[in-house]
Amino acid sequence: MKTNKCLIFAFGIFISLFGACKNDIDNYGAPDGGIHGTVYDEETHEPIPLPVQGNAGVLVNLIEQQTNATKSVDFRAKQDGTYENSTVFNGDYKVVINGPFVNGCEGYVTIDGQTQLDLHAVPFSRIDIHAHADENNRLEVDYEIHKTDENFNLTEVSVMWNFAPGVDINSSNYAAKNSLGAASQGTFTFDLTKDANFVNNLYKIQANGNRVYVRVAAKVNNQVNYSKTIELILP
Repeated sequence: MKTNKCLIFAFGIFISLFGACKNDIDNYGAPDGGIHGTVYDEETHEPIPLPVQGNAGVLVNLIEQQTNATKSVDFRAKQDGTYENSTVFNGDYKVVINGPFVNGCEGYVTIDGQTQLDLHAVPFSRIDIHAHADENNRLEVDYEIHKTDENFNLTEVSVMWNFAPGVDINSSNYAAKNSLGAASQGTFTFDLTKDANFVNNLYKIQANGNRVYVRVAAKVNNQVNYSKTIELILP
């Protein structure tokens, strides 16, 4: 009996200590702020299109200031040029957006609740795009690349379509992609009726209101900039 009482007593101490530790962890407050904004073109004042948010997307770093923090809070910007993290502790931060920009894209902000910080940068190129779908399910894409510095080197232009809104040069974000070399302007036509990815995913396209999406990318000085994404509705 003495042994059992000792075991029960020791077990009670263990539970008390474990419970106290657990309560200490649970008593930390949840993040009470957040940050959101848009990366604008410094010259055109339009949002700068970016790759799809994901593993290959543009990384945003939040670096806490005036503390002993040694690691940044990292997340990805979105393809429309916006970024958002709604669960950040209030405080002073340096914000760095690691995108395909000629100049650095960074700023400082005091986060107090949900806080907006818009930033400005210059892309390596700007891309005009026009597209339409005809009655035979052909997608015609017209584009023109404008380097932001004539001394920059344009090495590759890609045009792609996808059955989902996320479109970029990552193989998981296009149904088909074609390289157009280094031509700074031109037209390309996708004949979807001859595209196996179109046939295999037709049910997804129909479920999404017959919508498909096209986009153009340009590699300039080894940095990839994008056009906006165009939504097309098939007949």
